[in-house]
Amino acid sequence: MKYQATRDLFDYWNGLRGNRPAPERAEIDLAAIRGLIADMFMLDVDAAHLFPFVLSGTRVNALACAEQNGQSFLGLWSQQEAHSIASMLLTMMEASCPVVATAVATPEGGADHEIEILLLPLGRRGENRARILGLTAATAAPSWLGLLPVKNLNLRSLHAIDAALTPRAFDIRPLFATPAVTPQAQPFGRPAADIPHLQVFEGGRKIS
Repeated sequence: MKYQATRDLFDYWNGLRGNRPAPERAEIDLAAIRGLIADMFMLDVDAAHLFPFVLSGTRVNALACAEQNGQSFLGLWSQQEAHSIASMLLTMMEASCPVVATAVATPEGGADHEIEILLLPLGRRGENRARILGLTAATAAPSWLGLLPVKNLNLRSLHAIDAALTPRAFDIRPLFATPAVTPQAQPFGRPAADIPHLQVFEGGRKIS
């Protein structure tokens, strides 16, 4: 994790969950993390596996120069990478394992901008569907943010976080190096348990 905001949100999530795999959606108190809200988002784990935004901060909206609530998280990625991202989110939810990614945002006519994306599973007790809490972090906002829309995010790295460790002892391991899975080889919406190329490491053992 490169950025303090990423660590802060992970610490908050990890503190809430205690000994459970993940905290419940109802436990998230936005007032307690109000300093992070501009960079935060929340996704619905819907039946169609489109992962629509149910909350999106102002700097998240600024990437696309548009309100993201109701829009698919997969729409931020190229078609090929969207398949890998969807499979990763399903695997993450099945294993209750947080993930941190590095991506590059490049608007037409603008310079590359590297961002860190944290994705945290939330439980669904008493709710229809589970949710995913997320955050984008970067060194500084580029001059084009909010003026030039990013067509696609380009994935550079993706790592699982061993949430069994204490909040300050991070153990981040590669989940997969490159999103080189074609839509034909990895059908969209395929159950996470059937995805052999995605491996989540938790507590020193490999689970699929």
